[in-house]
Amino acid sequence: MMSSTYGIYRHKKTISFLTLFIFAFTIFEYLSKPVIDYSENLYHIPYPIIKRSEYPVNVSSENIALVFVLSEGLNRDYYKLALDSVECYAKAHGYQFVLTDDSNWGCDYLKDKFFRRHCVIAKILPKYEVIVHLDSDIGVVNPKRRIEDYLDERIDIIFYDRHFNSEIAIGSYIARNTSYSLEIIKDFADYEKQLPDSYHGSENGALHIFLAEKLFPNNAIELELCRKAWRNSKTITDQFIYTACIRDLFGGSTDFGRLRILRKGTGHIRDTWLTSGVWSPERDFMIHGWKTPKLAEVPEGRIFPIQMSNTKWYSPFSGDFDLEKCGLGNTTWNYNEKLIGSREDVEYGLRKYEMNRAMKKIELLRGLYDLIENRAYFFRWFFHPKKSSLFLW
Repeated sequence: MMSSTYGIYRHKKTISFLTLFIFAFTIFEYLSKPVIDYSENLYHIPYPIIKRSEYPVNVSSENIALVFVLSEGLNRDYYKLALDSVECYAKAHGYQFVLTDDSNWGCDYLKDKFFRRHCVIAKILPKYEVIVHLDSDIGVVNPKRRIEDYLDERIDIIFYDRHFNSEIAIGSYIARNTSYSLEIIKDFADYEKQLPDSYHGSENGALHIFLAEKLFPNNAIELELCRKAWRNSKTITDQFIYTACIRDLFGGSTDFGRLRILRKGTGHIRDTWLTSGVWSPERDFMIHGWKTPKLAEVPEGRIFPIQMSNTKWYSPFSGDFDLEKCGLGNTTWNYNEKLIGSREDVEYGLRKYEMNRAMKKIELLRGLYDLIENRAYFFRWFFHPKKSSLFLW
């Protein structure tokens, strides 16, 4: 009798093991299945290049300011090439170059330095007709492009989409000196007090729910579901899921009343690492990601416009700027020719990355229900995309 019972036990154990093995093998096959790319033709669709609007803003160049707000403890040397390039660009077109810090502006009541800088921007905007707020690691690569081309009489404030995820970028926006723009910037600075006790993503995370509340006040149910995702966020993956939730509210539009969000590939800025520092004089304008400590030597051999690590960057210039030689009309800059590519090659790399991000967004949205329901962190960690996959092709 005991032998028979033992045999049944061993039989059940074998079946359980085989079941587990088949399940594990199925999961492995699913995860390792190669992706067949049927979208080659889509990679060749060119991005439209922003040109002067049919509704231009009549503004003189001296009333346009490019504004940087440094946080305490950081100085110009940390962003030297970026800041020098923008200052030289401003001199070339007669724009105002404004470099300040976030103290002595009456904004110290804000604890988060990222929100504090928008408070400063709101103090500076009334001094000019147009300002371009810029992260300090954003530089100009192509001085022949002009700010005026992005201005539209019908639009007061312009944001742009980041290329590597669903984010609306907060690192730069173009604002006209209007009551609407001032309201948006002031209210956003004060949104610091709305941050939840979660992995909220500071200003990057807050911008999305903030704009959604402003633009879609009647979508109460969708807003609350996305807000729950934000409150339950514990990782950067959760943040990406929450952002994808919000962006579904925006749909495919670019204009929302007096506010515009430029689509991927059409904004005035993009990240340098998306194309290994390769840029096109036909399409590019400003580049994000130029922090001095991360500057690397340009490698030998040909450099292709494909994704590289976002922990380093290559200077597109053949040397440093001599600001004494920067003057009105001087847009002849010295470049490292290895990093100049054709529009077609650069945009091919960007389109391919955009397609990957579109697929990743669908994958992230599959985890939205679990995030809203606040399923166990281990469950989400096991089944949702990992951090490393969020930045890869």
